[in-house]
Amino acid sequence: MSLHSKSVKVVERLRQAILNRWTDLRGHPIEIDSQGCEFGFEMYYHIGYAYYAYQQGRLKKTISCRDTKCFYWFSPEHEERYEQRRTVDWFKCFDHKAHAAPRFNRWRTPDFKSQYQDRIDFGFERPVIAVFNKYNSEWEGPPVNFLSKAWLIDFVRRYRQQFDIVYARPTSKIVHDNSDVLDLDEKADLKQEGAFLIEDLHAKFSNATFNEFQLCVLANADIRVAVQGGTSYLNGLFPGHLAVLHRKGLESEYGSYDRFPQLGGAVVHVTSHLDEVSGFVERAAGRRLAKSAA
Repeated sequence: MSLHSKSVKVVERLRQAILNRWTDLRGHPIEIDSQGCEFGFEMYYHIGYAYYAYQQGRLKKTISCRDTKCFYWFSPEHEERYEQRRTVDWFKCFDHKAHAAPRFNRWRTPDFKSQYQDRIDFGFERPVIAVFNKYNSEWEGPPVNFLSKAWLIDFVRRYRQQFDIVYARPTSKIVHDNSDVLDLDEKADLKQEGAFLIEDLHAKFSNATFNEFQLCVLANADIRVAVQGGTSYLNGLFPGHLAVLHRKGLESEYGSYDRFPQLGGAVVHVTSHLDEVSGFVERAAGRRLAKSAA
């Protein structure tokens, strides 16, 4: 037998072993360990694989960062092991490369909306629009993917009469990675214009962890705006209408956004232009208000 033939057989045996690890329901219980990976990848991969294992009666344990129990409420045992997130290129617990498409035949999204929609009574009187922003160093350089202060102020002024607008750019209540959080100096102005800052709202409901609180907000927001990065994946786990501002990142190269509708069933529009974000929200808002008036 040639060396090439032996190599092919070895690779095939490894491939089959990996396949059997997931498809043989008589196999050993499964432990899902995020390895402290980037937030977006955990939303994209680990939660769905863990929930699938749970549905098959095979989930033994989940391991992740601080304040992640709310993402794995179904887990028999959840350990919050990691204090900081890091870059992970290969996810060992389910043999998967970062950015590659999830194996949807063994991946299921938990129903976050049903789980968290009625957890907190916010007292909102109008439909909710949630806006998730960031202003961080990116790729060892200045911020690239962010909603500008001027655009945000105009956005709040445009919709504050008909919607309750929740603005999120968390700086102190999250597990950080290796990027520097910078100051956009926008929060005081947005609050003055009538937006609800997510940190202020959370202070009123301190019995919920911050990530649990974010899930409660998202479960009540049918229209959402996010930027490239972890919170876009988090937003993708919910139904409704989602606009994502993407100027740079590997998501477009790997087709990640094309799979967002499979995550939570949302209508997703991805663009590098703020005016297109505005147009998408305007159309979604019009449909939402017409539905309320019907």
